[in-house]
Amino acid sequence: MTRTEITPSQFTAMRQALQEREAEIIGRLLQQPDYPPLPPCPECGAEAEQIDSMVEPPSFEFAEPVVLINVQPCGHRLRAVVDLDEPM
Repeated sequence: MTRTEITPSQFTAMRQALQEREAEIIGRLLQQPDYPPLPPCPECGAEAEQIDSMVEPPSFEFAEPVVLINVQPCGHRLRAVVDLDEPM
């Protein structure tokens, strides 16, 4: 399966949603059995049960950092160029 390119703004929105979810888990829900939902898949909008990400090994052709994202259960494999102007 090939990777679908998503825009830096889609990646930023997904990253922010994951950070907000983590803060909510740590701040309020750590003792509760149910965690808030993951952000939806930016490609199809399906509810995500698992999101894995990794940094793509650098290439000599491109100096931009790239993040590879796998969304389950829809199976979309995404590739996002990190906008260095956006806060991490």
